[in-house]
Amino acid sequence: MLSFYLRESWRSFRQHRGLATTGILSLTAALTVCGVFLMLAHNAEVSMRLVGDRREMVVYLRDEGTRAERETMIERLRQLYGDVRYVSKEEAWQEFSEQIGDPSLLESVEGNPLPASLRIKLKPELLHYSTMQQAAQQLAQFPEVEDVRFGGDWVKRLDQLGTALQRGAVIVGITVALAILFILYNTIRLSVLARRAQVEIMSRLGASDRFIATPFVFEAMLQAAFGALIALAVVFAFHQAFAARVVHLSFLPLPWIGAYFGAALALAWLASLLALSRVLRSVGP
Repeated sequence: MLSFYLRESWRSFRQHRGLATTGILSLTAALTVCGVFLMLAHNAEVSMRLVGDRREMVVYLRDEGTRAERETMIERLRQLYGDVRYVSKEEAWQEFSEQIGDPSLLESVEGNPLPASLRIKLKPELLHYSTMQQAAQQLAQFPEVEDVRFGGDWVKRLDQLGTALQRGAVIVGITVALAILFILYNTIRLSVLARRAQVEIMSRLGASDRFIATPFVFEAMLQAAFGALIALAVVFAFHQAFAARVVHLSFLPLPWIGAYFGAALALAWLASLLALSRVLRSVGP
């Protein structure tokens, strides 16, 4: 039975190749836009994750604290917030000197004015502005702490950018999904109307709606599969010809490609069911 459905869908595809080609090209255009956006979103997510991994909180310590108090505090902070690295006054001065580059600029500075500090690489669940701000307020209550810095404005903007990217992905996804539904809905509707006489004969002979509709469903999914494959090829060509040379971008990973292809087939299945549920009633006996 499956082979019959496949043969019928392929025969219909070949007999109405003009209509099928138009549908595939329209699908390819919509899926290409979606594919390019997915590639950009994937690279943005990777970049955001790399930048997010570099978020750290710097806790400046008072000079009067003892080593035992410091060790106790470090152990407690590891349990609460994440990995902690102690930076002594000497290490802080050495890093500052390397950043300046010219030792002569520091000759007039008497002593080492920089405080010792703790650099905390926060746990993943704490890498958000609200949680980092709350953690900074808690750390400021420790008697050994003089000041806490975590780049609040930068973290807030990074969180806002991540939220904007997520909303943009949702908007583009919904827009492309509606476009695919519209294209396939009209393509299947026209395909059924083009075979109106055959559908009426099958219906009068007692064929069920499911038996009549299944080849059209397969045809819609076949068009979506062709459109998705061509769109992926276009996106890959764009990546190879432009993105990989002008700016470093990685192509879509395999799980994203699988989800992209599966979503196209699922939308084709849904669009064909919506179209057939209406059209078959109008051409039936």
